[in-house]
Amino acid sequence: MALGAAALAIASPAAAQEIAAPELFGWTLESVRAGVRYAPDYLGSDDYQPWFTGAVVLSPRNAAPVAFSAPDDGVSIGLLGQGPLTAGLAGRWRSSRDDDNDLAGFEEIDGAVEAGVFVNWWPADWLRVRAEARRGFGGHESWVGGLGADAFVRHDRWVFSAGPRLEWSDADFTRTYFAVTPADAARSGVRPYAPSDDTWTPGALVSAAYKVNPRWSLEASATYWRLTGEAADSPIVADLGSEDQFSASLSVRYTLGR
Repeated sequence: MALGAAALAIASPAAAQEIAAPELFGWTLESVRAGVRYAPDYLGSDDYQPWFTGAVVLSPRNAAPVAFSAPDDGVSIGLLGQGPLTAGLAGRWRSSRDDDNDLAGFEEIDGAVEAGVFVNWWPADWLRVRAEARRGFGGHESWVGGLGADAFVRHDRWVFSAGPRLEWSDADFTRTYFAVTPADAARSGVRPYAPSDDTWTPGALVSAAYKVNPRWSLEASATYWRLTGEAADSPIVADLGSEDQFSASLSVRYTLGR
């Protein structure tokens, strides 16, 4: 019965238009996304597993509706700006790393919350540039930055997007995820490795979204990242995994009205 009611809500434009966007402490809840992502089981791995993925977008009460949100956006809380330049708070979750399979004998790494700020720039009505700066809490306490551009086009009920990505992480992040400590080496047999540089990771994303009705959308995306520098040279990547990191996701987005 519950599944039938949900299917009816998605299929019915009238039902979709009845719910207005709620306000939370002065912000308007723009959209909520949830889905499944098939991605490496740890950063640098060549083995893959499904992960939950999700995002929430909030904007100031009197701001214009968000015109585009990329599939790899995390939590976004708009604070400042109108028109072509906006800024706010950003949040992401980085999954834990277990000591099994290829990393048997390695110290486990807990999951981490990454919190920081974002800036969105719209140089054209079909192009969004987004920059983020975040700090980790939990499994790592490093600084991470991201830069991406998304060109998108709308056709009937479809929205197609594509664009480059670039991530930066500091030396502490590189040591946390790519070092092999003497204790790790003794337990696993993998050679010790002590990186000391920042990590730059270029990539790209393509996506397609189908608007079932004014509220519900189905989204599919594929992402590629290329580990470089000391991260790519780590035995965790060079001997046990791969510097080429792929992922694909399927998700459902619910967009709320004003």
